Amino acid sequence: MARHLEVFGFGRVPAVVDGRALDKLAAACDWMIGPASSVHATERVTEFDVLERMPELAAIAHGDVVRDIRDAFFGRASHIVASDANLLVGDSYWHSDGSYQTPFLRFVLYLEPVTAKDGALRAFPGSHRPDNGWAGEPTRNIMRHDADLGRSGAHLPAAVIDSQPGDLIVFDTNVLHSAWNGGRRRQLAFNVAGEPRTDTERADTSRYVLNRYVSGSVRLA
Repeated sequence: MARHLEVFGFGRVPAVVDGRALDKLAAACDWMIGPASSVHATERVTEFDVLERMPELAAIAHGDVVRDIRDAFFGRASHIVASDANLLVGDSYWHSDGSYQTPFLRFVLYLEPVTAKDGALRAFPGSHRPDNGWAGEPTRNIMRHDADLGRSGAHLPAAVIDSQPGDLIVFDTNVLHSAWNGGRRRQLAFNVAGEPRTDTERADTSRYVLNRYVSGSVRLA
């Protein structure tokens, strides 16, 4: 998986979580987000710092599957720097979670089945790497797809990462990603950073952690 992440920027591990743990995660998610999880929600709602309040999610984050990915990808100690429970509503435009020289990983678990028809995560393979031509104009073209490419965001030739409850998706947060045709879907996630070794990595990590809490697309629960 580590090499897959380095080359493509994302991957999926099927059936990491069993049904009993999923039931507990779903109940905890609904309790944290509260009334926003009803059918009346019209925008994304996020509850931050959920790991300590969701032991089943903490077990995944510190379990063997995630640990093996973290160790292989970073090649050194790594730390969970953020976690969140989300009610996602509608589309998510093409974006990356920042453009850093330092790589960071986000692990995502959906509590409903998601496909291209109902809000699955999409990503452009390789778009996380600044050394392969994506930086600058190509990325701007993707973000301005209607005007620059004459195509809707849902019809760009990206990879769709279908997911069933229990699957775990992981991606480099520099990768260009989005979701389209989505209704209301619950998502649990946590972000991981390698132990900083240089001044650049320390600065990137500080900025990355701060940016997790100031997204303009997020309404707090």
